[in-house]
Amino acid sequence: MIYALVIALTLSAPGKKPPPPAAAEETGDVAKAKELFQWGQKLYKQARYAEAIAKFEEAYAVRPHPVIYFNIGKCNEQLGETAKALRNYRDYLRLAPDAKDKETVTDAIANLERRLREKGMQQLMVFADPANARISVDGKELGGSPASVELVAGNHILTVQADGYEKVERSFVMQTTRATEMTITLRPVAKETPPIATDVPKKEDPPKSVTDVPPPPPPPVVVVDQPKKGRVFTYVAGGTAIAALGAGIGMGIAAQSNADKLTKATTPLTREQADQFDQAAKGLGTGATVAYIGAGVAAAAAVVLFFVEK
Repeated sequence: MIYALVIALTLSAPGKKPPPPAAAEETGDVAKAKELFQWGQKLYKQARYAEAIAKFEEAYAVRPHPVIYFNIGKCNEQLGETAKALRNYRDYLRLAPDAKDKETVTDAIANLERRLREKGMQQLMVFADPANARISVDGKELGGSPASVELVAGNHILTVQADGYEKVERSFVMQTTRATEMTITLRPVAKETPPIATDVPKKEDPPKSVTDVPPPPPPPVVVVDQPKKGRVFTYVAGGTAIAALGAGIGMGIAAQSNADKLTKATTPLTREQADQFDQAAKGLGTGATVAYIGAGVAAAAAVVLFFVEK
């Protein structure tokens, strides 16, 4: 079944003035659209569906009317163009939401959605504001608003952009249960307000007097680190203690050796030899004692200097 295009014509009643030129021109457009529409009907009955679509589109260009979408959708359906038929049926109900045949068209839409679902896909229709916005899905540009595309089930990305507006990019999951509609409204890009120029000259500060000028800052203080002296005297005292101790030990050994020669001689000694060994042993013993005392004093001094020197 294909619907006829019903358009009311404005006629002048008897006794009234003829309509103004604008109304006469409008009547001519209506007549032209009606002629093209009827031509499309004849082509549809002859099963020349592609030619019928062309005439219906010409009629719509002359005089837009929602019912033309329905008739184009019927031609699409006859040609097996499921997606196009679905798009035109939905456009028809969008422009004529109170159509008397709404229930019938809704059933036709459900049938077309079922056919797409059996192919594992479904139709997405996108409406954008402004209408000249560029609509893309998964990087493929669809054109202006409204735009439609058939997608397989799964994740997709919708992009809507227009000059002077903020770009919108939205991820969504396509379901194959039924067709999906999305409406995107772009927000204008915020414009920066330029600064307001004034002609009032800037008031200059009065020249400062010498007394108003702050004094220069003091020179920076440079701190020079003094080289560390180290524990020089501590090391000297310690070395002296070690040397004196070594000397005392050496002289003690020598004194003991002379004493052994005197007391443990295997042959008789002369008095002169005995006196010589005795004096040597006593002298070395006294030297050893003095060395030990000096080593002790130097060691004590080294300990004190270790804590005093830094």
